[in-house]
Amino acid sequence: MTQNKRIHFNGKDYIWTGKGWYEAQTFLMPPQVIVRQLNTQLEQELKTEDTAIVNPAILIERASAARDALQYSRAEKLIRRALELSPGNHAALAVLCSVLRARGQPQQALDETEAFRRESHPPLLTSRAAALCDLKRWEEAKKEIGRALAIEESEEAFSVVRRIKAEKPDLYS
Repeated sequence: MTQNKRIHFNGKDYIWTGKGWYEAQTFLMPPQVIVRQLNTQLEQELKTEDTAIVNPAILIERASAARDALQYSRAEKLIRRALELSPGNHAALAVLCSVLRARGQPQQALDETEAFRRESHPPLLTSRAAALCDLKRWEEAKKEIGRALAIEESEEAFSVVRRIKAEKPDLYS
């Protein structure tokens, strides 16, 4: 993974760690508006590195890191490439769903993972449940997250449950 890239922007030095940005002098994370501009400057270098990768697991890892660093276009490209190399990969589908949600496309996230809705992969079920929450389809979200939690407990899944309870407490009474 790309590590410690330095970019000078608006009179300050910023460091890309491969997972996120921080301001070189203060070690603080910059505001999202600055992160987006730094991501744009770093994009070409990362694109060259990304295209050389043929291991789906590494592509999934990079896509997750890109998503967390607000690099949604890059994350989507990486995860789609992982899915080309490993069609139906549940981990990749979970990341794709989360990336599309982050881009404000929860219905597309559901549409693109619909063929896998009966699978028993908790991160995919959790991502789908969160997309259902985004669309305010609370009963369906409760069923989906219940399936995920029956298989494996995770903080992400409990976060979806808390969201449903906050919006539709009657579903849990």
